[in-house]
Amino acid sequence: FEGPGTYVPRKEVEVIGQHKAIVIKPNTAVKLRATRETADRDGVNRVAGEEWMVKKNGAYLPGVYEELVETCEAYFITDKIAVHVTATRTFTDETGKQRKSGEEYLITLDDMEAFIPGVYEHI
Repeated sequence: FEGPGTYVPRKEVEVIGQHKAIVIKPNTAVKLRATRETADRDGVNRVAGEEWMVKKNGAYLPGVYEELVETCEAYFITDKIAVHVTATRTFTDETGKQRKSGEEYLITLDDMEAFIPGVYEHI
């Protein structure tokens, strides 16, 4: 069941805890980890231990088998400031470029104005 909705517990049900939604603001993202095999909000199947980013603005309520790893802030890039990034695994980045494991590269103003590092990127 995906909300919004009202849940009325039966008398044999015990409330163990309540979780609040995470608010994702502009230029921020949340990194999530699957605790068991599950499907995320977009329908992508995830295996236990896999991490992914959610960058869509608004409220996000993690699923039963999802845990919050961290909240990431964007690095703002100017004509004098760039971001030096190292790929920790082979992947395709936001700009569509194939990045090899261990590759180092710069994100400049020509690429984007605000950069949020992905799961396989290290600053």
